[in-house]
Amino acid sequence: MESKVASTDKSLYFSDRFAISCGTVSIDSKRSKILLIRLRKTGEVFLPKGRKDLGETFEEAATRETFEETGIPVQLLPVEIKTLATSPPSSSTTGAEHTGAITEPIAVAQRVTDGKLKIIFWFVASGDSTAVRQEGTQQENEEFDTLWVHFDHVESTLSFDDDRGVACAGIAAVRKTLVPGV
Repeated sequence: MESKVASTDKSLYFSDRFAISCGTVSIDSKRSKILLIRLRKTGEVFLPKGRKDLGETFEEAATRETFEETGIPVQLLPVEIKTLATSPPSSSTTGAEHTGAITEPIAVAQRVTDGKLKIIFWFVASGDSTAVRQEGTQQENEEFDTLWVHFDHVESTLSFDDDRGVACAGIAAVRKTLVPGV
């Protein structure tokens, strides 16, 4: 899923007007399943995500939030994606020319509500759908059920278009990385 922003689109938000969130597309590649959460009070199903804590890296926030909301530990999964991130000076590649798998975000979403900006960075992660869910990891106000859904049912299960697009991109990146030429 590709989105384009006109070069004239600009905005400026100071620290009291934006929040950074991070989440994962957590995949059990052996079983072709993806980790989702369902909000009990509404039945809405989405990808796990949440706010970054002070001093925390984006990557740490993504895996921590996924664990807190699902009770399933996950690890970032290097995937072959194009990126505008620059390569370190020691690398022979630049920009979108990466030839190996990386753990950079696969997507970023922006939402403005009541004049406040929420920026969500999405990462691909791996998890084990046969692992026993750890209880007691959710915060007091979080009431989620943990779901492992087969790739074939992801689009019909997720409640929101953005999550569908991110999930499909994550699945495609994993397939491309694990089965070159796909």
